[in-house]
Amino acid sequence: MVKNFKTYFIIIFLSVLFSLYFFEYYLTNNVGYLNLNKKAKIMKEKTGKNYDKRSKIEVYKSLKKKHPNLTVQMIPKHYAINHQDKNLMPLSGLSNTKTLFCNEEGYYSMFESDRYGFNNPNTEWDKNEIEFLLVGDSFTMGECVNRPNDFASNLRILSNLSALNLGYSSNGPNIQLAVLREYLEPNVKKVLWMYYEGNDLKDLEDTKNSKILNKYISNKDFTQNLKLRQTEIDQINELEIQKFLSYHKERNKRSLKYSILRFIRLDKTKSFIIKLFNPEINPNTKIKEETFQRFYNVLNISKNYTNLIGAKFYFIYLSNYSSLLNNKIENKYNKKKVLKIVQNLNIAYIDISEEVINNDIDPLTLFPFGLPGHYSENGYRQISKIIYDKLSDE
Repeated sequence: MVKNFKTYFIIIFLSVLFSLYFFEYYLTNNVGYLNLNKKAKIMKEKTGKNYDKRSKIEVYKSLKKKHPNLTVQMIPKHYAINHQDKNLMPLSGLSNTKTLFCNEEGYYSMFESDRYGFNNPNTEWDKNEIEFLLVGDSFTMGECVNRPNDFASNLRILSNLSALNLGYSSNGPNIQLAVLREYLEPNVKKVLWMYYEGNDLKDLEDTKNSKILNKYISNKDFTQNLKLRQTEIDQINELEIQKFLSYHKERNKRSLKYSILRFIRLDKTKSFIIKLFNPEINPNTKIKEETFQRFYNVLNISKNYTNLIGAKFYFIYLSNYSSLLNNKIENKYNKKKVLKIVQNLNIAYIDISEEVINNDIDPLTLFPFGLPGHYSENGYRQISKIIYDKLSDE
């Protein structure tokens, strides 16, 4: 009886262990690359071109020879979380520098940053009047597309007027408030607050302990005077970018050993199980009530500051892949609560999901190869037209 028990135990143990490693293998080789391979296949069939499957670091190393001033992003959120003891927090990237972006359309996008480190032609800052000023995260910044395919560029084309893109990857509402305080000038006519439902509230929670960001909320006169400190900003960004590149250089040296270790530890399987049983880590659920109150305060301060400067304030609700394809999923992203706050503050808003339905647009056409991610070139163009048409009707 004891012998049989041991035999059964060993069989069950080995079966479970085999199943776990098989699942780890699946997560490693399928889930991480499924969309990439699918995109590559679609791109080859439609255009005959090959999808660039290289990593961002590989592309950086390759292009750096041709473009000595090439750099990568260092997001403001990095400083808000990891450098809370510093007395200066950059809200943009390196200035006047070719910046390597990302790849979702089959090519790696790049942009030449302006004098303040944002994704604009430098000449936009010299215009006597700015029709549109956009604040937001990676969607606003124009992630994974080249100019003139981002929102601001499309608005310039549609209106034949000026537009400033002050978005940056991973910017949450409190960083957007800081950006307005630092860069909004009286020559701006319209501020477009681009809210992305996928993670803006989570970004707000993640950066709630930033001393500098909290000063923008508690003190209506607080400013870092960033326009006058671009040299300091560039120095800080350059230092952090070099740390980032050095880390990845060392990591690549031991990449095989690192990958094997992660596989042995079942890292992806453990992460999958944690996410399955702990919804707190899902950025789209379980947002705390205090975060909604903070969002209310930040939005109210931003609206009032914009109006004080003399510009009109508009709230643009950007929907993600899931909710554009299935409206019932919107509640998952706290949409009703967010729009209720916007309405209570008497802020004019545009609900992109609603407009996509009203204009009978196929949501799949708004994303690269019809798959999850940031908007495609067509997506940015279509949504920009929605925004421009709605604002023109006012």
